[in-house]
Amino acid sequence: MDKFAIVSSLEDIASKSIASQIKELGIPKWANFYEFKEDSIFLPLDKVEEDKLIVVSQHASKAGKKSFTAHSIGNYSKAEFGGIENQIVPSLARIQTNYIRTFNQFKEKGNFDDFDVCYEATHHGPFTNKQVVFIELGSTKKEWKNLDYARVVAETVIDYTLEKNEDTIVIGLGGGHYVPDFTKLALRKNYSFGHICPQYNLKNLDENLLEQMISKTKAEEIVIDWKGLKQEKEKIVSLCEKSGLEFERVQRLLK
Repeated sequence: MDKFAIVSSLEDIASKSIASQIKELGIPKWANFYEFKEDSIFLPLDKVEEDKLIVVSQHASKAGKKSFTAHSIGNYSKAEFGGIENQIVPSLARIQTNYIRTFNQFKEKGNFDDFDVCYEATHHGPFTNKQVVFIELGSTKKEWKNLDYARVVAETVIDYTLEKNEDTIVIGLGGGHYVPDFTKLALRKNYSFGHICPQYNLKNLDENLLEQMISKTKAEEIVIDWKGLKQEKEKIVSLCEKSGLEFERVQRLLK
């Protein structure tokens, strides 16, 4: 079995908290552990030997809502927060989904019922040709420093990265940044999302970027948030048809 890399940033408060808990629990035999001084969105991931990378990181939001999230990385336009312009990074769709489902299990047990659990749309850097998933704790310093919360993320990485998953691998188009309907679909049915392009980036989506999303997710199908396409419906349907993959509305799949 190929080894994974677990990567932490010394500039990232939550990343340091999660890393401390991973070390306390014991770095799993299937992974090597790396710490870098750079911020998470500028991590030198090409210095890592392994080809499958798990980055533990903090999530920040204006709302300051407690959250456990996971997402793929890359840029649909300018590289304002690390990475390379118009370049998507290979994803780990099934592992990303394992994390979302595990967070939801923690939430359902009642200890973390005030947390949001969700995918985030693809965003920010760094860039690498290796496969990457970001797993994050949000959304303020209070949460980032909380070792009980960090422990949840650490246990999720250690215990569920290798969880068996035979889902259909998909990409998602449309919706807001936190794509609630795509998260619901993954929690209720056997779909694992890799790259997600939210409504605010659909204006930048073209054949090249869609092909990157598909190939770098190894997607078998496309799921669209029909209501969340807004004025881009005609364009997105045309792109999906040209892709050659089957595509379906998330609203229909949730029925």
